[in-house]
Amino acid sequence: MMGYGSYGYGMMGYGWGWLMMIGMCILVVLGIIALIRYLRQSARPDDSQAASKTALDILNEIYAKGEISDEEYQRKKSEIKK
Repeated sequence: MMGYGSYGYGMMGYGWGWLMMIGMCILVVLGIIALIRYLRQSARPDDSQAASKTALDILNEIYAKGEISDEEYQRKKSEIKK
C-alpha cells in the first residue's frame, strides 16, 4: 500500500465527490432560474400603472362605481384640489 492513511484520497474521497459536484450544479441551475424569474417579474409594466394613479383618479373610479354619493364626491374632490 502507498500509505494514504485511513481517510481515502482527500477529504471527500471518491464516494462523495461526484455527489457534491452534482449538488453544486443543481444549485447553480436553480440560482439561474431564480434570477431569470426575478428579472421577468421586475420588468412587468402592470405595477407601474397602478402606482401612477393620482388621488383624483381613484376618487373618480369610486364615484363611477357608485360607492359614494354626489355630495361626498364633490366634497372630497374639493379637498384633493386644495
